[in-house]
Amino acid sequence: MRTPLTRLIWFISRLYRLIDPCFRGRRVASAAIAGGLIATSFATGVAAPQAVAASHTFSTFAAGQQVGQGYTPAQLDTAYGIDPLISAGVTGAGQTIALVELDSFDPADLQAFDAANNLPDPVVQQFYVGGKTFRLTNQGETTMDLEWAHALAPGAKIQIYYVKGQQANAAGWASVGQAVNSAVAAGATSISLSFGTCNASTGYQATSSALAAALSHGVSVFVSSGDTGALAGPVRECGRQPSVGYPASDPSVVSVGGTSLLLNSDNTQYSQFAWSLSGGGKAKPMLRPAWQVTPNLKPGKFRYAPDVSFLANPATGAEIYYNGDWQTAGGTSLGAPAWAAIWTLVKESATRSGKTVGAAPTYLYRVGNSSAYASAFTDITSGSNGVYGAKIGWDAVTGWGTPLVSGLATAVSSIAT
Repeated sequence: MRTPLTRLIWFISRLYRLIDPCFRGRRVASAAIAGGLIATSFATGVAAPQAVAASHTFSTFAAGQQVGQGYTPAQLDTAYGIDPLISAGVTGAGQTIALVELDSFDPADLQAFDAANNLPDPVVQQFYVGGKTFRLTNQGETTMDLEWAHALAPGAKIQIYYVKGQQANAAGWASVGQAVNSAVAAGATSISLSFGTCNASTGYQATSSALAAALSHGVSVFVSSGDTGALAGPVRECGRQPSVGYPASDPSVVSVGGTSLLLNSDNTQYSQFAWSLSGGGKAKPMLRPAWQVTPNLKPGKFRYAPDVSFLANPATGAEIYYNGDWQTAGGTSLGAPAWAAIWTLVKESATRSGKTVGAAPTYLYRVGNSSAYASAFTDITSGSNGVYGAKIGWDAVTGWGTPLVSGLATAVSSIAT
C-alpha cells in the first residue's frame, strides 16, 4: 500500500518520465519479416513476438516487489469510471472477449497478477488458427492483453486465437480473417487485435470481409491504432508518408489511440493528454464508413482514425506480471483489449435494463455527437502525434477521447432498443 509520501514520489517520477524521454528505458530494434506479412505488435513495455516488426520500451522493477509501479486495475477502475458498474455487480458476466494474438503466455504470470489484484480465475479457451502446427514464444503481448481484459471485465469469458506470425501476405490475412470468423461463430461479444501492418497488403480482403461480417453480426472489433504517431509504422518498413496502418484503418473496426495519464491521490484524473506516439490520421485508401460523422471531419471520401483512446504512454503505463516479475506496459495495444473488455460491461449493463446493444462504432459516434458526450468520455484537448493535434471533440490523435465507462454505459443504454 502506498503512503502519501510514496504516492508523491511516484507522481513526480511519472511526471519526470513524461519530461525526460531518456528515462523511458532501452529500445528494441525493429525487424521486418523478409518476403512475408510485416506485422507490428503495438505493445510498449513488453517484448515483441518473434518475426514481428516492433519497437518497444522496457520499464522493469525489482524482482519480488509486491506491486509494480504501473497503474493497477483498481486505479484505472476509478480513473475511467468503472467503479459504479463494479458496485452494481456489472463484471462482463455472460459476455465473451476474443483476443487474436501472435505469441503465448505463462498461466503462472496470469495467476500471480490475479492474486495480487484480488481477481477471480478467468475462463480462458485457446485455439490455434489452422491447427497447432506452429510454435509460439512468450513475448509479453498476450500476457498484457489477457491480464487487462480480465482485470477490467473479470466476469467475462476469454478466448485466445493464435495466428502464425511469419506468413506470406495472403496467407497471413487469411489466418487473421479465420480467427475473426471463428470468434464470431463461437459467440464473442468483442474482439481485440493488437497488431498491424503498414498498409492493406495483398490478400487483406480476407480480413476485411471477416471484420465486416463481425460488424454485421453486432460483434465489436477493437484494433490498436499504432505506436509510431502519424506514421503507419517504423520508417524502415513503412516510409515517412503520414498514414494509418492496417487493420486499424479498416472501416469495420473501432481504432484505439493512446494518451498519457496522471492521477490524483484518490485515483481520479489529474491530467490526460494525447500520447505523442498515438497512431492516427487519414486512413487512405480506406473509405469512410457511414457512421464516422463528426463536426471536426469535413466531408470527404476517406476514413480517419482513431475513434477512441485509452492509456498508452509507458511512462504512465499499466502494471503487468510478466516472466515472473512486475513490469510497466503501455502502447496502443493496451487500449484494444481494454476497450474490448469495456464494451462487455456496456453490453451487460444494457442487458440488465432489457436493452440490446449491437456493434460499438455507431453507438460511439452517436454518443459522441450527443449531449451525453461529456458524461461518457474524457475529451482530450492537448498534445499531438506530430501531424495531428488533439482538440475539443473528436480528433485524429485520440478520437472521441477516453471512456468514462459508467456514463458511457448509461448513454448507450439510452439509445439502445
